[in-house]
Parts: sequence; structure tokens; C-alpha cells
Amino acid sequence: MKRAVVLGGGGVVGVAWLTAIVGTLLENGIDLREADLVVGTSAGSMVGTRIAAGQDVREPTARPLVVPMPDEGPDMAVLGQIFGHWSAMETVTAADCAKIGGWALGARTAPEADWIAATGGALGVDDWPATGLRISTVDAETGERFLWGASDGVSVQRAVAGSCSVPGLFPPVELAGRPHVDGGVWSGTHADAAAAIAPGIVVVIAPITEGTAAFGALADRALAEEVRVCEKAGAKVIVVQPLAAEQEAFGPDLMSGAAAPNAAAAGVDRARALAANELAEWNA
Repeated sequence: MKRAVVLGGGGVVGVAWLTAIVGTLLENGIDLREADLVVGTSAGSMVGTRIAAGQDVREPTARPLVVPMPDEGPDMAVLGQIFGHWSAMETVTAADCAKIGGWALGARTAPEADWIAATGGALGVDDWPATGLRISTVDAETGERFLWGASDGVSVQRAVAGSCSVPGLFPPVELAGRPHVDGGVWSGTHADAAAAIAPGIVVVIAPITEGTAAFGALADRALAEEVRVCEKAGAKVIVVQPLAAEQEAFGPDLMSGAAAPNAAAAGVDRARALAANELAEWNA
């Protein structure tokens, strides 16, 4: 039976929560590194790349996660446009994603090189892992989604940086000659990509939901459709999203480093329960 793991976006807080869950599951006998395919979006692309590369996420990355920002700070007017439009979307279209991408292209951000070094370059993964890995981005000009892999001719570090490029906050990243932004603009998870391997089980761990982000309801609707695609392909899908206590631990700002320890602690508690219940069949 083939197995897939899907790790969703969620900022600095999401990285902490996902890392704690994956590491605690490992301590409890559930090794998600055994997956045949890992799909990562934004925060999930960072943790997912480490899993696919066989790293023990309980060990620190090559460099601590430090978010580079321009000296003048982000352009709040541009951010207001982006997140206002993003939150108001009922469904995801390429036209809407292109509109968000257009604003992102004109935003004041840190240099691209600094962003790549802080994200994909910080993981200690120099090349695409042997395990199947797909990393999502969105073309900032066309709004088309991409799911990058080892055969696509881009570096894994740049793909991760592009997947993490929250529009308006961080710089678009050039991939195959095109500017790309956060895959979360299209979907917080891209779980439907897992259907390509006809898995028996798909585990989706998604920090973003209606209670954790302004566009969380949109992400929930996208995920529901993605689950249907995987189920149609014959998979059992287990979705893990933050419960009320975890949402409280996250706080209102998913980019808050101060909230990361609380999110990690909540992830440890959640993973222990998951290992004893919903995810016990991972090893079956």
C-alpha cells in the first residue's frame, strides 16, 4: 500500500506545529518519512522537504528560521489589498491568483537571495530527495499553480522559497524563468496531488483552517474538494487540523515567532493523541 503525506501552509507558527507533530509521531512509532510521496505547501514545504530527505525533524535545521524583512517594513497598503481580496474569494481562480500575484510583484520586500537563504537554504537539503516530493507555488503573473518535483529543472531550495513567499510580505522567487509566490494562494494543502500515486492512505496535516486565518474558510473549501479527489482514487484520507486549544496557542498572527513555542507544545499533545488513535494504522 502506498502512503502519502500532505503538509499545509501556516507561517512560522505552522512550521513549529508541523515540526512538533512529525517529531512526536516519530517518538511514538509513526515515521512519516516512510511515505511514498510528500506534498508540501509554504510552511509545509519546509517541513515536508526535511521529511522527504530523511531528516529527523527533532534535530535543528542548518540555520534557525529568521524571516528577512525590508528596513522600512512591509507596505501595509499593499498587504491590505492582497489579504482583503484573498479573504473575500469564494473559490480559487487563476485570475484571482494573478491579481494577488500582481500586487506581490510591486510590493516592498527583502531581496530574493536573502529569502532563499532563510527558507530553502536553511534546511540542509542541497538536492531533491529520492523520496517523491512535490512543492506547490503559484505563477505571480498567470495565477497558474505549479507542483514542482525532481525532474522539473529547478533547485529544491528555490522551490521551497517560492512556496513560502507570502505575497506582499516576501519576494516572489524566480523558478524556470517565471516569478512565483506562495502555493497557499491557490490552496493551503494541494492534497489532490497525492492522488497521482493511487495511495491507500493520505495523511493531511493542515495548520490553516477557518479558525486560524482570515482566508481559512477558503482553504477549508479547497481541502474538502481535494479530499474528494483522493477518495475517488481509492485513498483513505485522514485530515489533521488544529483543534480549539491549538488555535488558541497559535494566536492571531501565524508569522509570530513568539507564538511558535506554544504552537509546538500544542503539537506535541496533539501528536500523542493521533499516534494512539487516527494514525495508528500508518504502520498497518
